[in-house]
Amino acid sequence: MSAREPSRRMRAARLLAAACALTLVAGCGTKEDMTGKPNAEGLIPIRVAGFEGINSATPLFVAKKQGFFKEAGLDVTYISLSSGAAAVAAAIKVKEIDVGLGAASQWISDAARGAIQGKIIGEFTDNNYVILGGNGITDVRQLEGKIFAISAHNGGDHMYSQAVLKRFGVPADKVTWLPMGEPASRLSALTAGKVDATELPLTNLPAAARDKVILTPDNTPVPFVSNAIFARQGLIDANRDAVKKFVAAIGRASDWIRAHPAEAVPACRESGSSEAGCKTAIEVALAAKNGYTWSSTSKVNTAAIETMLPIVGTVVPQAAKMKVSDIVDASIAGQ
Repeated sequence: MSAREPSRRMRAARLLAAACALTLVAGCGTKEDMTGKPNAEGLIPIRVAGFEGINSATPLFVAKKQGFFKEAGLDVTYISLSSGAAAVAAAIKVKEIDVGLGAASQWISDAARGAIQGKIIGEFTDNNYVILGGNGITDVRQLEGKIFAISAHNGGDHMYSQAVLKRFGVPADKVTWLPMGEPASRLSALTAGKVDATELPLTNLPAAARDKVILTPDNTPVPFVSNAIFARQGLIDANRDAVKKFVAAIGRASDWIRAHPAEAVPACRESGSSEAGCKTAIEVALAAKNGYTWSSTSKVNTAAIETMLPIVGTVVPQAAKMKVSDIVDASIAGQ
């Protein structure tokens, strides 16, 4: 073998790699897009992702554990992404997952910016947010000039809280918004007196912190879909029937939880939530009276979505121009 032979091989490999990156070349190992197609077992694979501790999505874990997805001809797999909503959206964009779980405001924002393509096809929780106040704060109107802990700037909790404060006459620029990550971190900061207020999902609220609630979901002036189910457009187009069966299985699981709340705790633990957190989430969700939280159909509160579009539009202007049908496929859940 000549000394020049390895370099020729390397050049050939580089050329093949470049060709594979640009087009479909025989021998490149390109995989057929199997979205919406049955696997070797005859089941339709659906890959789902959410964030760590997403106990508000308990019906999904119950549907998996009880075999409801498999009975519907689906092979549902779930992964938890610790980086949160941004990581889930990125995975949807590159087709690594088919369905994302997270705040409806995040899906509206990402879709409006063109970062992802798809639709909200269902929801887990509706008006699931509470606002908590620190020592001496008993009314939202007292938050002017105060420090408010949020998960991140322009996150779902930030947008919701700004909209609520505005309704109570407190301008957003009169509050210091402090990004602090997950609910547990924000609650710890509030308890320690480092911040004056925060927003938490009711399903993540420990019993010991309930006396700090200054605005409940029942009294909010801002309707908001909390945890929504977003499907990649490629999956919807490839197999709409499978997507309908997926949502229906989740609705079936919601009904099962109502009949077996204690037995649902082990499935909830698959979310990464603690046993105490799961018990709280189940208790709170089953007590909800809005007709959308853990409903029998997983239907979407389209009226709330319509309210949310201009709110998200204050951060992402494209969202203000959207119609509900641009972001929600209401036919999936049979609405």
